[in-house]
Amino acid sequence: MSDVVLVHAGIADSRMWEPQLESFSTEHRVHTFDLPGFGEEPLVPGGLSYVDWVAERTPPGSAVVGASFGGRIALDLALSRPDLVARLVLVAPGLGGWDWAEGARAGFAEEEAAIEKGDLAGAAEAQARMWLADDADDEVAVLVRDMTIRTYELQLPVEDEVDVDWAEPPARGRLGEVAVPTLLVIGARDVPDMLEIVALLERGILGARKVVIEGAGHLPNLERPAAFNQAVLPFLRG
Repeated sequence: MSDVVLVHAGIADSRMWEPQLESFSTEHRVHTFDLPGFGEEPLVPGGLSYVDWVAERTPPGSAVVGASFGGRIALDLALSRPDLVARLVLVAPGLGGWDWAEGARAGFAEEEAAIEKGDLAGAAEAQARMWLADDADDEVAVLVRDMTIRTYELQLPVEDEVDVDWAEPPARGRLGEVAVPTLLVIGARDVPDMLEIVALLERGILGARKVVIEGAGHLPNLERPAAFNQAVLPFLRG
């Protein structure tokens, strides 16, 4: 069996992969975890490289599946540690060096305003509203809000004491160096910035394939799990 590493989104934690665990585990050894500052993993003051942290938990030759913030990590991992990454799945990934459009900045500002007032539930609600499709199942929206609030609880008390290190130059200028089979997955109803990022990656990564999940927003594995699994599992088989 091959190894598959699942790296969660920034509005989530490892719980977001629940719809994939059973189906993926029938064919692969699945590795999933909470990143520092998410779920059950504390954020410790000091320096932090998320890429190095994930590298320590990634068996050589793995298929790495990263969503959103986790997609940014997965892409940087493929560039910095090609020995670890045999196949790459980027699900609406973040991208180092990206300049967010006005609509996305407005969404982030709404979240920040609620946090400044101490309204963590309101901030989480703003994020769920920004990222999920309007008709996302109630249980998905509740889970996303819960995961986001948990992230605030872990990160806000120590965020000024953590120095996060990202590779330079940013991945945006190094897409031609990605040398592994790559699948890009995007929800058709994701925010415009994410659609643009995936289009950029499709052009920049040699041989990259794109799958659009209809009816899904930013977390297609949660919003449309059957369609997501049907798209990703054949790619993981190689």
